[in-house]
Amino acid sequence: HMFNRETFGLMKDDAIFINTARGSLVNEDDLIAELEKGRFWACLDVTDPEPPAADSPLRSLPNVTLTPHIAGSVNNGHRRIGRYVTEEIERFVAGEPAVNPVLREQLATLA
Repeated sequence: HMFNRETFGLMKDDAIFINTARGSLVNEDDLIAELEKGRFWACLDVTDPEPPAADSPLRSLPNVTLTPHIAGSVNNGHRRIGRYVTEEIERFVAGEPAVNPVLREQLATLA
């Protein structure tokens, strides 16, 4: 991993770690350990695995913002996102379960 305990240890306090590249570049356990110390922040558009597990601390740490892998979305990407949202609303109106539910407790850490 390019980003691990050693590289995170070099970061200044109150820094912001941003990953829009590949989740596999980051040792997630090392990142979580550093984030739990509260020294710095993380904005993650990609993770490994993606999405993070339902019980992953990345979903609940107050110094983490997760985005749904949209940093590189342009042109048709925005249309595709709109289509996904529309399909979820149609499922809701029809009384069907959501394919990609967002829980109330996740809202504070999702962009």
